[in-house]
Amino acid sequence: MNNRQKNSVFQHSRRQIIAVIMMVFLLLFIATLATIFTLSYRELYRENQDMLESYVDQYRENGNPSEIRDSESGQENLPAENPLPDQDEAPADDGPEEPDNLPTENTLPDQDNFPDHDAARYLLSSFYSVAFDEDGQIFSVDTGSGTLYTEEQLSETANELLDTGQDEGTYGNFIYCIDTEESYTLVVLMDNTLISDSFTTLFRNTLLLGAIMVAILFACAIALSRWIIRPLEDSDRRQRQFISDAGHELKTPVSVVEANAELLAREIGSNKWLDNIRFESSRMAGLVSELLLLLRTERETPPMEELNFSRLVLGGVLPFESIAFDAGREMDCRIADDITIRGNASQLNKLVSILMDNALSHSSGTGNITVMLHRDKTDTVLTISNPGFIPEQDRAEIFSRFYRGDATRNDTGHYGLGLTIAKNIAAEHRGEIRVTCADGQVSFTVCFPGKKKKTTP
Repeated sequence: MNNRQKNSVFQHSRRQIIAVIMMVFLLLFIATLATIFTLSYRELYRENQDMLESYVDQYRENGNPSEIRDSESGQENLPAENPLPDQDEAPADDGPEEPDNLPTENTLPDQDNFPDHDAARYLLSSFYSVAFDEDGQIFSVDTGSGTLYTEEQLSETANELLDTGQDEGTYGNFIYCIDTEESYTLVVLMDNTLISDSFTTLFRNTLLLGAIMVAILFACAIALSRWIIRPLEDSDRRQRQFISDAGHELKTPVSVVEANAELLAREIGSNKWLDNIRFESSRMAGLVSELLLLLRTERETPPMEELNFSRLVLGGVLPFESIAFDAGREMDCRIADDITIRGNASQLNKLVSILMDNALSHSSGTGNITVMLHRDKTDTVLTISNPGFIPEQDRAEIFSRFYRGDATRNDTGHYGLGLTIAKNIAAEHRGEIRVTCADGQVSFTVCFPGKKKKTTP
């Protein structure tokens, strides 16, 4: 994994941190907003229903408020054709007249039943009512003090509400309740337009403020994620630098030990202690070599070119035929011809070598080593399978550095770095490697994405 890929790992972690922060904030914001609006709506709805019930009580005691207002304002005695009185016959000015449409004492609610602000709301609210007799015929309509709704509109709305079978609720711009008495049924409506508009405006402004807060929090989350990840990046950098320094420092003494052991063997001949020194120094040289190779795959971006991947895979598999034959296994190669990809020949050859060595070293039971290379739409897919099984808990960690799930692998010359190197090589070529187990076969599959062909309109 080079610097670009290493950074992509930390960038992925940053994105996860940002996503968690934003998700928690959005959930809390939505939950808080929903709770506030739900509780506010329920409280306001209950208060409005109380005012409707107060209207019902006043109607039950005094009758239709419109009829009371009309009788008290003297509208029944006004001439039909000349609604305005003659100016010459106008009575003397005895002072300012009281507005005709003000509620009288008979139409006011009981002040003890409301707080001061609720009583004021009652007087400022617009109420309408439609009364039905026992036969379902309308005999009284209260159109309120304004002319916003006609009797026909109110009657049609009242009939629709009776058909719903619900005693209270909201309907269009109205909040309503239905009172059923022995001799009549009363449908009371209250205009809810201003309240609905107020809630809509409040909701819109809250969302606007929430969007601004989300933008601010997003910027803060980005800064916070960088602050959280920075120690991990520094630790990773120091760890890689240590491995690099240790690998280079070990390379020279290991080479000296191997050379001296070789010279000593020529002088004294075969010796079991000397053979043990040569064997262990050889293993140490292999470990150092793999460490340095791992660092190269993580830090360097190799040159890329168009390659005949079919020929490269076949050339990488052939040297292992003799090893498979000695192990009593056969090679089953199903390599499609003339598959080309863009990549680095040295690294891809190392990838094939690692997977083949892994398949031969860790095979168990009976079965063949299978190598398949084919195209899947635009992707190039390489699969190398061997008989065996990898436990579920080991599959997630098998590509980690120095990980060896099977303790018996300690004497096989493997150091737990091969599959890590293979994963880095695949990632460098924008590919992905995965392991699966099915039907007694362990399969390592490498998928290299190809360029999608542009479709002509």
